[in-house]
Amino acid sequence: MNKIVCYTLGMIALTVSTAQAQGPSFNLGQGLLLSQTTAVPPAVSPVPMPELAPQPYEQHVASQEIPVFDCVKYKRPRNIAPCSNPKFVTIVDPCAPKHSCCEPGCVAVEICAPSCACECVRCTKDGRRKVFDYGKYSVVVESHRGKVTVTYRS
Repeated sequence: MNKIVCYTLGMIALTVSTAQAQGPSFNLGQGLLLSQTTAVPPAVSPVPMPELAPQPYEQHVASQEIPVFDCVKYKRPRNIAPCSNPKFVTIVDPCAPKHSCCEPGCVAVEICAPSCACECVRCTKDGRRKVFDYGKYSVVVESHRGKVTVTYRS
């Protein structure tokens, strides 16, 4: 054990003595010389972007059209909020099977919703029931057994 300790101390002493003989390895004067000899890169002038021509609306196809579902039952229309505007919302297709290997499609349903209020939307896991909450008024849209039911609550 003593031999290992003596050997390690000898190596440390040798390293320290060589470092003192060479002097400090970082010289501040060298850094100034290097910065003076480097050339400034040439200035790059900005290149203007090419102008984009407007494209007709027909070329912008984002997705397939969602069909409007026509077998809809509206419950309690007397509870529709005053000054409501028609609005389309999507819900899971009621004709699609529940347990399928692929995702069910969506259908659009028209509801009447207040235009001035922001909505809070709650949805079930499978997407077959959505509640659009507008504070005092709410709209429940349910999709099951081949039909969609829209219920207005106040």
